[in-house]
Amino acid sequence: MTSDLRLDFVRNVQLRHLRCLVAVAQERHLARAAERLALSQPAVSKTLSELEGIAGTRLVERSSAGRRGVQGLTPAGEQLLAHALKVLEALDASAEAIAPTAAGRVERLRIGALPSV
Repeated sequence: MTSDLRLDFVRNVQLRHLRCLVAVAQERHLARAAERLALSQPAVSKTLSELEGIAGTRLVERSSAGRRGVQGLTPAGEQLLAHALKVLEALDASAEAIAPTAAGRVERLRIGALPSV
């Protein structure tokens, strides 16, 4: 990865991109990943396309049977997935570290939406 592409990636990748990649890799289907992320299938497809654009390479091999199916990740996708999992695990650990004690824990509702909505 050239330094310009690397800098572009670091500046533009967002947690929603990483969450999307993880969900698609684990579900192996765009519609199921969308359901898991509480997004529409086109929103997941768009987020994945954005991530591939930022990365400058294809990350997911789509199924020939339809655009919603996923055959697997490309080698670049596999490498990014490993790092995305570490980032999300670190984020969860950080949230847990600063969370109030169980007795005073506040329940939280998370709603996902793309900024264009």
